Amino acid sequence: MRLSFVWYLVATFLVADAVVEGQRCFGSRCGDCLMNEGCIWCKDQVFYAQRCGSFLELNVSGCKEVVQRKSHTVKILENKDFSDGGSGLDPIQIKPQRIRIRLVPNSARHNVMLHYKVARNFPLDLYFLHDPSKSMENLITSLTQLTNDIANEISNITTDFRFGLGTAMDKVISPFVRRDPKYLNYPCGTPYIYCDHPYSFLHRQSLTADTDAFKAALGKVNRTGNQDIVEGLFDGLMQVMVCGDKIGWRRKARRMVVYATDVNFHQAGDGRTAGILEPNDGLCHLDDKGYYTKAEIQDYPSVGQIIQKARDNNVNVIFVIGGKESGIMRSYYYDELTRHLPGNIHNASALSNDSNNILDIIRENYRKLRETVKLSADGVPEELVLGFYSNCGTGRNIDKTNVCEGLNFEKWVNFTIAFQSNMTTCPSQKSFNMTIFPEGLEDRVRMEVEHECECDCQREQEAEPNSTNCNQRGTYECGVCHCNEGWSGDSCECDERLPEAEVCGTEAGICNNVGNCTCSKCHCYEGYSGEMCECNDRNCPYHNGSLCGGPDHGICSCGKCLCTSEFSGASCDCQTSKESCRDHNGTMCSNHGVCECGRCRCDVGFRGTLCDTCLACPISCEKNFNCAQCVGFNQGPFNSTMCSKRCKNVAIVPLLNSEDLDSNFTRNHISCFRKDMYGCLLFFDVYDSDEVTTVHVKSTKRCSPKPMDPLTIGIGISGAVFLAGLIIIVIWKILILIYDRAEYSKFEAEIKDPVWEKSDSPIYHGCITTVHNPMSDLSNNIYPDIQKYQNKIDNTPLDFIADTNPQGLEDIGINDIFSDDLGQLLDRKAKSVHFADDQK
Repeated sequence: MRLSFVWYLVATFLVADAVVEGQRCFGSRCGDCLMNEGCIWCKDQVFYAQRCGSFLELNVSGCKEVVQRKSHTVKILENKDFSDGGSGLDPIQIKPQRIRIRLVPNSARHNVMLHYKVARNFPLDLYFLHDPSKSMENLITSLTQLTNDIANEISNITTDFRFGLGTAMDKVISPFVRRDPKYLNYPCGTPYIYCDHPYSFLHRQSLTADTDAFKAALGKVNRTGNQDIVEGLFDGLMQVMVCGDKIGWRRKARRMVVYATDVNFHQAGDGRTAGILEPNDGLCHLDDKGYYTKAEIQDYPSVGQIIQKARDNNVNVIFVIGGKESGIMRSYYYDELTRHLPGNIHNASALSNDSNNILDIIRENYRKLRETVKLSADGVPEELVLGFYSNCGTGRNIDKTNVCEGLNFEKWVNFTIAFQSNMTTCPSQKSFNMTIFPEGLEDRVRMEVEHECECDCQREQEAEPNSTNCNQRGTYECGVCHCNEGWSGDSCECDERLPEAEVCGTEAGICNNVGNCTCSKCHCYEGYSGEMCECNDRNCPYHNGSLCGGPDHGICSCGKCLCTSEFSGASCDCQTSKESCRDHNGTMCSNHGVCECGRCRCDVGFRGTLCDTCLACPISCEKNFNCAQCVGFNQGPFNSTMCSKRCKNVAIVPLLNSEDLDSNFTRNHISCFRKDMYGCLLFFDVYDSDEVTTVHVKSTKRCSPKPMDPLTIGIGISGAVFLAGLIIIVIWKILILIYDRAEYSKFEAEIKDPVWEKSDSPIYHGCITTVHNPMSDLSNNIYPDIQKYQNKIDNTPLDFIADTNPQGLEDIGINDIFSDDLGQLLDRKAKSVHFADDQK
């Protein structure tokens, strides 16, 4: 017994550990609960804890009967064995063919095994589509010559094959085809060459096993022409893929289209150059003669449409590109397109100049298609995660892949399909169908998928509709009531048929936006009350940091405080008892006040809890002034001995503040100030308590300011005047300096001006001085010879006069007499010469 209990505990903890980290179990119904990984449901009829939880949680809560989630289930509905086909038999290459899967939402993945094997005699439908231009004539010739060889080659792989033929050129509208009368009559430009009239697409031969009929269809192909270089084979390819009945495609056959050309293709949008705006609808539009009738009405198909229609109709397209530009056309246009088409063929094929390699191209591409399988899925919903895994029969480890190559008739390959339902709620569509198929083939694996969202106890076999446990208003399932519409509650007792706005609505919203309407009643959030949650139970005054003074004083109800019997007031801050106001004698507030809210309100001049301290009595300030002087400033009548003896409870403080008192003292005090012997004011507070008087002295005193010194005032004024004068002189000197420099610069500029050097100053006159000799007139009248001599001196150079004796002076005989006059004449001559030189 003890060992079993130990194993039970171990299993309990292992299951509990399976819960995804950080995930919480929740859900009001069993199915909703089990969507969470690691969660279980308690279906006990009487159970008061949360029913959805982990195994450990429900075990601790005392649950006796639990419901656990189920696993995925897979059932094979159809599983026909492989078949090579043949006369009257359908080939079967994939199995099973039909499966039913029940998925548990949000559960670990589940695997389904599929098998694929190449059928030996699988039917082949081979359709040839090419352009009938001159450059492709060799292809027609080679096909005609090699038809039997192609048939013989294919017969080595399958005996069930058929050939078909069609040709495509371009839309018969300008600018794709010439529309002038000459080319309408002679499409090749000359009457000497027979050409068919232009056409977009012509289906010439439906798929047939008669090779002679196929050769006859090839013999009827004539040349035709178009105007631009690019051709419109996409119109023909679309009709070949979608016109299954007219082309003759068989349901259980591999469908191959050999698309042969030597140029690139027109695609969607090119038709606008001809005014064609209607998009291609991807439908069949062939008339009874095989002509495409919507060529000049609808635009070319897009590349996406070609790829989609090839997948929808399981058509394998083999691009065969000839001509001198074959390499460029393949690499730029057709190789990339090939990779997106069904069949897992990676590149287009190159056609030789004589087209004789067409047989090799068909043989090689058919071999690739037959030996390769690529699985795809259709109809998979978003909530389902699907993966393909296989080792392709190589014996190596399984890889995530949906493609296997190198298959043959003797062995098959296995694919593992992994499913995982990735949901947190059950989808509205609980069942759906999906398909898995090999691309390019009609083989299908049809899967019927159903989401297992409900527990067994929710199904009809166990559930009780209209149960008495639910007041006949709901279904009793898995231990709880699932109420009918309009009812709620654990027993479906709440009538919710009336709208919430009618039973719980207010102008501010449902339950004033501070509650939930349940069972037609408002259930208010915390802090609100009232029938409609109209009362705010937190909108009351506070006292002592608590709402209404705290629960001991009162409670807040609809915005007002409801006080207890011991308190009153708006915030329950007033004590109703007056016992705290009585002294030991029973006197109320010492007869010096009144008792209000359990406290004494003292009369003027009295302080204290019981108004027993007289602050207005003239005792405190005068009594403590001397102590304040000696302790605070070492002055006053008390010496140091008396000060230390009488002033023990005196302290110096930087600021006077009654709030700094120790808790042993009351708050009864008086503020004092007194003037000392120096005329300064001392400030101190006196605190009276029942036991001791304490004095606080401010560390600084206030003294009157001293009068100003006249000498200082005089020196300051003189200094200011001197400084102002000095500043004025400096400014004047700076201005003079600036002016002088400006004038000097102006002077230098005028000196350097060449115009000024060549002009005469209007205010300048030469310095020539004329001196009149008073004796000159006398000499002219009395001494005519002297006048004559004077003229001679004036016309004689000064140097000659100075260095030699003028001739004739002796003859005149006046050398001695007029020596003074002669000297004056010479002196005047010298001055005249000097001034003249200066003037020059």
